[in-house]
Amino acid sequence: MSPARTHASSAAQSSTSAVTPRLRGSHALIGMLAAPFAWVMQMGITEAMAAHSCFPRNHPLTAPILPWLDAAILAVNFVCLVLGCLGAFVAWRNVRFVKRIRSGMPDHESDEKDLLDGFLARVGVMCSTLFLFALIATDIAVLIVSPCRW
Repeated sequence: MSPARTHASSAAQSSTSAVTPRLRGSHALIGMLAAPFAWVMQMGITEAMAAHSCFPRNHPLTAPILPWLDAAILAVNFVCLVLGCLGAFVAWRNVRFVKRIRSGMPDHESDEKDLLDGFLARVGVMCSTLFLFALIATDIAVLIVSPCRW
C-alpha cells in the first residue's frame, strides 16, 4: 500500500470514529422545565400566602393579616423570574450549541440523535419563552391588584 492510501484511509477512519458532541440531557431538561417549574412555584407559593393571609377560616378580609405579604410576594416573584430567565438562557444556549455542531457536519451525516437534540433544544426555547411571558404577566398582575382582591 502506498503512503498516500494509508494516510487517506486513516483520515477517513478518524473522521468516522470521531465522536460528535451531544446535547447533555440535564441541559435539555433545565431548558425545558426550569421556566414552567418557576411559574408553578410562583403560583403555588403566592396563592397559598395570599389565601392564608386574606381568607383565614373562610372569612374574607379587606387587608392581609400579614403586613409584609406584598414584600414577600414580590420577593417570591423575583426569585421565580430569575429562575425562569435562567431556564430560557440555558435553552437558548442549547439551540446555539446544536446549531454550531450541525453546521460543522455535512448534511448526509446528520443522524437521528442529532435531529432529536435539535428538536429538544427548540422545544426548550418554546417552553421557556411561553412560561417566561406567563411569569411576567403574573408579576404585572400582582403589582396592579391587591392580593386580597384575587
